[in-house]
Amino acid sequence: MISVMILINGNPIIGRSAVRKKDGIGLKENLSEYKLDCGTKVLHNPNDGAIPLAIKMLKAIKVNKA
Repeated sequence: MISVMILINGNPIIGRSAVRKKDGIGLKENLSEYKLDCGTKVLHNPNDGAIPLAIKMLKAIKVNKA
């Protein structure tokens, strides 16, 4: 499980978590499927590290524009 939080002055304003569900996806079978807490699925190569995965997770956040 991985969790990403954005805090302002120590107060959480948004967060996202994910669980790795499947391995061996893709042409070279080097991708893994992560299911986010919002139900969105993200593909990521674990060898790329956690930061690119965290960015993908944060991009899945829908922002309501007022």
